[in-house]
This record gives sequence, structure tokens and C-alpha cells, in this order.
Amino acid sequence: MDNTTRGPINWSEVMWISSIVSLGMLAQIWLQLGIAAYLALFPVMAATKISNYSLLGMLKAFSPIILVACVALLVNQVFATHPAVVWCVSIWVFDRARRWADTPAKVGFILIPLLNWFLVTIFAQQSHFEMTGWIRDMAISMLTTMVVVRFVSLFLTPPKAMAPPAMPSAPVSYRQRFIFVAMLGTGLGFLMMVNLVSATFCMMPVIVAAAQSRQQNYQMVIKNVLYAHVGGCALALIFMGLLAGQHAHNLIYILSLGGLVTLIAMWISGSRGGTRGLHSEAMLGTMLPLQLYVSASDLGLHNIYFRGELMLTVLVILVICQGVIYGTASTNNDNRHS
Repeated sequence: MDNTTRGPINWSEVMWISSIVSLGMLAQIWLQLGIAAYLALFPVMAATKISNYSLLGMLKAFSPIILVACVALLVNQVFATHPAVVWCVSIWVFDRARRWADTPAKVGFILIPLLNWFLVTIFAQQSHFEMTGWIRDMAISMLTTMVVVRFVSLFLTPPKAMAPPAMPSAPVSYRQRFIFVAMLGTGLGFLMMVNLVSATFCMMPVIVAAAQSRQQNYQMVIKNVLYAHVGGCALALIFMGLLAGQHAHNLIYILSLGGLVTLIAMWISGSRGGTRGLHSEAMLGTMLPLQLYVSASDLGLHNIYFRGELMLTVLVILVICQGVIYGTASTNNDNRHS
């Protein structure tokens, strides 16, 4: 890789990332939460996405995720017998979120809250899981992550975050709003009608791709998700295959997971530009299936493979949608300047 994408590794940053992600994920061994995914999501976010590690800074970063989940739960409880109303309210939420997200930073900000809206809605409609327990596990995961970050900060200095380039806001056109609502509304409607709960996690690339106004960025999203999430599932499969069932022994799993997290943290620290973001996303793409599907009695190989297969299917659909969204070269040029 050339010098524009690689640089020296900051070992302090590597230790910071690996400590937070490893300790956050391993907390599941003792907490045994019913929804373990957030003990991968919040630690990875804390280690790679946020820059303010004070309690107030972390609350500001995490609280919208829980707030959106609570609103989604309320909507699904009130209109439990009227899924069409839930779908219509969701469409309104999607449109409001897209209208607000008029900069790349805001687009990134709405990703996890909207994914949470999908998760709560689909699980409330399609499963018998106690949804108040879902919110409780999410809140416990958030608080656990905050405790882990503050604990790690006693021994390590948080890395200095590089300020992102200032991007001017641009009005969101009706066409962009329609594309966003159409793609997310279609995905939500499909998942509400078809009992394929595991595919809900695969809505993340749909949300990101639908928010892009340039075809080049749309294609980049597809490529990054292929590398980070499909590749992450492949890496998780290799990792669990190498453990060969020894993951049931806590010490072996702790050491192995710490080694894997440290390896990805080295990729992140030594990367520059867009490659750094790709490796940060690969951390989530690898840790999420491990946290979701691996247990003391199950290697999770089948479910990890199925997740990668579903994610690949979603990417194929996004490639097909690209022609509908951007059309001919002339339409493409018009969209780029919208």
C-alpha cells in the first residue's frame, strides 16, 4: 500500500482501541445480556468513532441511539395491531432524518439510530422477544462501555482525534429524499412481511447508500461494505475455525480475541484517509458477528456465514438499484450537482 494510505503505527492508540473493544466485548461473559450486539457496537464506536471521552461526551454520542430505540418501541407498542401505521410513521421518521442530514457528518450521525429503528421495529413485529428487555440491555451496554472507557483512561492517554474537514451544508433535494425514503421504506416493508429477522442487521449499507447524492460515493459504500462486513464475516469464520472449539475455555478465548482486536487496531492506526475509516468499519464487521453468534456451546459458524451471505445479497441488490437511481450519464451529472 502506498504512502498516502499508510503511516507509522501509534502503539498507544493501538493499546487504547484494543483495550476498550476487548474489555467491552468480554463483559458479555459475565453480564450474559440477552442482546449482546450492543457490547460490540458501543465499544467499537467508543474506540474508533468518538473524540470526546468525558462522560458528557459519550452520553452525547450514545444517547440518541437509545432515544430513537425508545421512540420506536413506543410506536410499535401503541400500534402493535396496525403494522401499516407503524410503517407510515417509520416513513415519516426516515424523511425527517434525511432532511436534517445535509452534511456528510450528519449522514454518519443518523446511521446507527436509524438502524436501531429497524431493529426495534422488526423484532417487535416478527419475534416474541421482550422489547423492554431490549432497551434495558442496550442501556446496560452503553453504561458498561462508558465504565470501560473511563477505566482504560486511568492507564492510557486517549489519542488526539483529528478534526474532520469542514463540509458546508447542502439542501437535500426532493429527489434525494424520495430515493432515501423509497429504499428504506421498501426494505422495512419487506422485513415486516417476511420472517427474516437476521437480515435486519444488513440494512446498514442500505441506509448509507441511500443517503449518497453522488454515484461515486454510492459505489464506494458498496465496496467498503464488501471489504469491511462481508470480509469481516470471513475473518470471523477463520478466527473461530482456528479456535476449533477451544473458545469454550474463557482464558483461550480472551487471549485470542485480544490478539484479533489488536491486529485490526494496528491496521486502523497505521492507516490514513479513507483506508482508516474502512479498517474501523472492518473492526465492527468482524466483532459484531462474533458477539452475536458465538457462545460457549456454539461456534456460530453457520450463522456467521449466513450473515455474510445476506450482506452479499444486499450488496447485489444495491448494485442493481444503482442503475435505477442514477440512470444515464446525463441524469448522473444532474444528480451530482443537485
